[in-house]
Amino acid sequence: MTKRDWTGLLIVLAALGALLAYRAAYVEPRAWGALCGGAAAPLACQPRAALLWLQHWQVWGGGALGLGIWALLGAPFVVRVAAVALGAMAVANYNVTWGVLGLTLGAWAWIGAAGRRAPAG
Repeated sequence: MTKRDWTGLLIVLAALGALLAYRAAYVEPRAWGALCGGAAAPLACQPRAALLWLQHWQVWGGGALGLGIWALLGAPFVVRVAAVALGAMAVANYNVTWGVLGLTLGAWAWIGAAGRRAPAG
């Protein structure tokens, strides 16, 4: 693996870790559901609501699938990394079917590009 591949992998892990930490802190505790349902909802309820709206409408998985298809069609490295990251994040947000497809297509394109870049011998 090249330095660029390691950097991409670290970006994927950082994005997934940040999302999982946010979910653990603000989405999964039942107390936040009650706080966000009140009249004077804290500021943390807006990104929480956006995350849940994106989850409900399958935008996490749909975005990952779109990026994965783009990656497979020859997109730049950053799109391949984004497809893998968003696919993993989609799985964490219960958009599993499209998320896994996007992650797989992005990873396939990423690995395929690394294979084409490797010296023969």
